[in-house]
Amino acid sequence: MYAILINVLFLLVVLLITQHIIEIYTKKLTRKLIKIYSFLAGLISIFFCMTFPFSVNEGFIVDIRIVPFIMASLYGGPLVSVGLYVFIVLYRFVIGVDFGFWGTILNYSVIPLLTFICFKRFIKSETTHKLLISLSVITFHLSLSYFIYSNIFVSHTPLNITLLGNLIKIICIILCVFTLERIRLNYQIRNKIVDIEKMEILSHLSASISHEIRNGLTGAKGFMQLLKENESDLQKQKYIGIALDELERSEIIIRDFLTFAKPAPEKIEKINMEHFLNYIIELVSPISNMNSIKVKKSLSPFWIIGDRRIIQQAFLNIFKNAIEAMPNGGQLVISMNSHKNMYEISIEDTGVGMDREQIERLGKPYFTTKGQKGTGLGMMVAYRVIEELNGKIKVTSQIGKGTTFTIYLPRSFHNSENVIIDPSVCNVKHNK
Repeated sequence: MYAILINVLFLLVVLLITQHIIEIYTKKLTRKLIKIYSFLAGLISIFFCMTFPFSVNEGFIVDIRIVPFIMASLYGGPLVSVGLYVFIVLYRFVIGVDFGFWGTILNYSVIPLLTFICFKRFIKSETTHKLLISLSVITFHLSLSYFIYSNIFVSHTPLNITLLGNLIKIICIILCVFTLERIRLNYQIRNKIVDIEKMEILSHLSASISHEIRNGLTGAKGFMQLLKENESDLQKQKYIGIALDELERSEIIIRDFLTFAKPAPEKIEKINMEHFLNYIIELVSPISNMNSIKVKKSLSPFWIIGDRRIIQQAFLNIFKNAIEAMPNGGQLVISMNSHKNMYEISIEDTGVGMDREQIERLGKPYFTTKGQKGTGLGMMVAYRVIEELNGKIKVTSQIGKGTTFTIYLPRSFHNSENVIIDPSVCNVKHNK
């Protein structure tokens, strides 16, 4: 009994170390580092499980090495699985060459194969599916193991002992997968809470100062235009023009602040997204032509309900970002798809691309990929507006190959009781 608890303790210690690493080093963990950590964590757990096994039925050695083996394989990938399989075989050889050694070679060889089949699906799955995949892998392994030891090596282990050992392994793998996923979820929730608090503070600050600054800018801009009209000196006109351009840029930043601070819709209307996106493409066509960017589109008609002004600003910011990511030309592809409960809008560029850290920080305060030229407000506004519509943005990117923004919008995302549909669009009004 004590040996079983010691085996379980090894697994728990590795899980606690995993939690510590996730909390402190998550932003620095690349896929390569995750594989290395998975291999080392699996190797240490397997080593201790095999070093301190528990014996049943005249010295027949039993341990739960299969649990860390499967866990490290599914989270680390096929290469990790092959490496751990080699370690298990070599260490079992050191322990002794008997029918258990040959059985280990046979029944553990299936794990790398199953990992190769299941790995990509496992990584992309939710917790429930991960549990099902893990249970399927260990059940297949245990069934194969029972067949090998019962029919090839003719083991005399009582059935009740075999079932008890298998039950312990199944319970352990359920606990391990659930614990790891819970650790990951808690980390994401904690980060989300921090982001929400930051956004709330920034929203209040933006709302309180933006109006006052905008009023001052409007007055300054008016007087600068008067000066330019009455100025005959070309050099001074040039300087005034530069000042007006900077004032215009400042007004755009203030507008973004106001939209971010208050993205609530003011005028709700029915929007034909096919026409809407065609209009956005026309708006950005001067910039795309200037940068030698070819625009391809595959649009289909569908309707959503929302405030055209703030939705237009969100999409404009995303389109401009995509175009600015291709300073030397490229291709911008806009496509639309309809799913059961939502619409999908894909905006794909062939620009410079982003790394994992940049993708994770998109839409966060004070982050921009444009250096000193950007403020990060554009993407903050885009994310905030889409979230207010109960939608979501998914970003995939590769350095040097490009970026894809996929925007998901529910088929019906406005639940206000006081909805006024623009009569010019659909000739219908709803009043409480």
